[in-house]
Amino acid sequence: MRVLVAGASGLIGTELVRTLRAEGHEVRRLVRRRPSAPDEVNWAPRRARSTCRLSATSTPS
Repeated sequence: MRVLVAGASGLIGTELVRTLRAEGHEVRRLVRRRPSAPDEVNWAPRRARSTCRLSATSTPS
């Protein structure tokens, strides 16, 4: 099976990648930096911009 793993450099992701490979799966790792290994795929999401603006209006009581 082909598997794409986000968080592969973390504690759980590292073990997950190792286990999947040991079971014969083809693993690709998502990275936000420039890929430095053949099994790495760049993923650079845009930062979310807040589009919600709150405006306060006062109404006479």
